Amino acid sequence: MLSVTPLSATVTDACFCHWPVEADALSRSLPDWLTVETADGDAWVTALAHTVSGVSSFGFELTRPAHAVNVRTYVRGPNGQRGVRFLALFTDDAFTTATAAPALRLPYRDGALTHEADGSESPSRRTLDVDGQRALDLRYAPTDGEATTAPPDSLASFLVERQRYFAADPLGTRLVGSVGHDPWPLRTVDADASGPLLRTLGLPDPAGDPLFHYSPGTEFALAPPRPLWLD
Repeated sequence: MLSVTPLSATVTDACFCHWPVEADALSRSLPDWLTVETADGDAWVTALAHTVSGVSSFGFELTRPAHAVNVRTYVRGPNGQRGVRFLALFTDDAFTTATAAPALRLPYRDGALTHEADGSESPSRRTLDVDGQRALDLRYAPTDGEATTAPPDSLASFLVERQRYFAADPLGTRLVGSVGHDPWPLRTVDADASGPLLRTLGLPDPAGDPLFHYSPGTEFALAPPRPLWLD
């Protein structure tokens, strides 16, 4: 458990869906001061579908539970710092959209989300509609076994263990924010994803089949972004 912080969020029932994409094509969707980072010869775009079960400030709860999908890719900053670039974020919590978007400089977009989980042997299902069209239909069921953390230098670690994100303010100032958390507890998962999410966001089509990870959740300590030169 993390100590009391100015802003923290608890994430539960998280399913990562990672697509390999062609690095040169993806670079056209990024600012020129960021470099696409590759693993196993590919760039990657990840959709993290999850429930935000709580957001608090100095221990005081701020919001109700909400469903969310965050879309990100993996980059290096001008001095080689590893991090992520958020490409789009969706949530059904209006408070988060109104407050987190400007405070954390995150690109929240309008979208309709659903979450179906009946607690039986049926897979959970999360959907995301953008501009009235189904962009993502994700079905998943974690398999038996204890949760473990990703080994260092593994592809799983590359894809899930990031604690820095890059952004920019309306004047174009380069920013870096921190998302502190303990290592994600991961379980294997049977999952399937369909829908043109990447194309809907103006990103290159996948270069292969998706890779999935599941986590029961973790807690984040969030810090507003600061100028990159302070990193």
